Amino acid sequence: MTKIYTRNDRIASDEIIMEASGINKSFPGVKALSDVSITIRKGEVVALLGENGAGKSTLIKVLSGVYQPDSGQIKMYGKEVRFDVPKQARNAGIGVIHQELNYVPSVSIAENIFMGNIPKKHGFVDYKTMYEKSKEIMKQVGLDLNPKMNIGNCSVAQKQLIELAKVISDDVKVLIMDEPTSALNDVETENLFRFIHKAAAAGIAIFYISHKLDELFEVADRVVVVRDGYVTGEFLIKDATKQMLISKMVGRDLTDMYPKKETVAGDEIISVKGLRTSVLKDVSFTAKKGEIFGIYGLMGSGHQEIGPAIFGQDNLLGGKIQIHGKTVHIKNPTDAIRLGLAYVPAERKTEGLVLNQSVAINTMSAYYTRHKSLFTDRKRDKEIADKWIDILSVKTPSYKTIVESLSGGNQQKVILAKWLELEPEILILNEPTRGIDVGAKTEIYKIMENLVAEGKCIILITSEMPELLMMSDRIMIMFEGKASGILNREEANQEMVVQYAIGG
Repeated sequence: MTKIYTRNDRIASDEIIMEASGINKSFPGVKALSDVSITIRKGEVVALLGENGAGKSTLIKVLSGVYQPDSGQIKMYGKEVRFDVPKQARNAGIGVIHQELNYVPSVSIAENIFMGNIPKKHGFVDYKTMYEKSKEIMKQVGLDLNPKMNIGNCSVAQKQLIELAKVISDDVKVLIMDEPTSALNDVETENLFRFIHKAAAAGIAIFYISHKLDELFEVADRVVVVRDGYVTGEFLIKDATKQMLISKMVGRDLTDMYPKKETVAGDEIISVKGLRTSVLKDVSFTAKKGEIFGIYGLMGSGHQEIGPAIFGQDNLLGGKIQIHGKTVHIKNPTDAIRLGLAYVPAERKTEGLVLNQSVAINTMSAYYTRHKSLFTDRKRDKEIADKWIDILSVKTPSYKTIVESLSGGNQQKVILAKWLELEPEILILNEPTRGIDVGAKTEIYKIMENLVAEGKCIILITSEMPELLMMSDRIMIMFEGKASGILNREEANQEMVVQYAIGG
């Protein structure tokens, strides 16, 4: 049997598990995939790389039975297959970890893991077996949680790992991972990489989709680049360079991904003193006009809870918030909006958008919170939506387009448009580039840079270390619900941030 190159001396066989040939898929007005062919072997990790809207998500949905191709064929172990529904793909051994998480928030972790396959004994739910197996499954992805715990109480990162545990509990032959580290910090990402190497060594074939180029050099054997529905390049990872991949992905060089310039911050605009919630313990910080104030922490540190707490989404147990030196009482998001705050949540599809509504309706949703009206003004809605489509370069057929059909980066721009129309003084961004390609990231960073140049204050909550270090003027690091350190831009580096993040 011949061998092919793999990472870390991992050897994949030459046995092709899955092969897609000449795949074409169109939607009204859009050719999503054009003659796409791709193969994956047993024990191989193949990275799919491309900008949002390049066709990666459509290809994933074709391979997993969500969409059926207009033409082309899919083979498993050399035999042609057709997946009319996702269940047929799952039964064939294809598991998908979606970027947007799929869970039922009102039930336990164990029930989510075994959803649709609940173990039974004598006709009744076998809770003992379900809880025991859930703990074993979670252990494979580095989680030690009570399986009886309501999944709605878990962090985004925990939910993502639980979703992975859920998928691998089946007899998976091909595992498709869509931005699996988007909600994970560095430590959690390393744990996931160890799992990936272990799974590949056990013979599982893995399609790995990520916009974080450094990750591909850690886990992938091959990289397939997709642009505008076409495969534009395919490389062994040992032959690839970051610039080569970017060029194939976006059709241009990105020489200035992080546009942040040295700025002189203005007056203090917000002060948080002794903030306490069920998670936060005595958090205090200040942020200024014209400043990007970064916040970082490991899973469970409380960094993800700061935005909702300030914006009136969480109940405060104590502490004080001052804006322009005046104590304010924010009981709900409406109060926060009135005071000039805006909040872009980490989970844009579940918290930031109404997916089955148009770009215009989503853009205007916050506007009508502030400007009460019995009737909407369609002409005004169109004018404002078109204005932001132009300013933010939103790639959409029109302001009437349903926002669910847009790429992740363009969805994020619609959320930004929703808030920027209100001209907030303080913009809280929670994982603003999560699941967004490098081209769209650069555009988001330029928007941030322009906002602080106008004197706006940005509170940037992020799990991406390069983004944190390159875009922040100051950085607060969280540990166990408290701020363990605050660093200036000049003194911050990855080692110091991680040291504070682990309580050192």
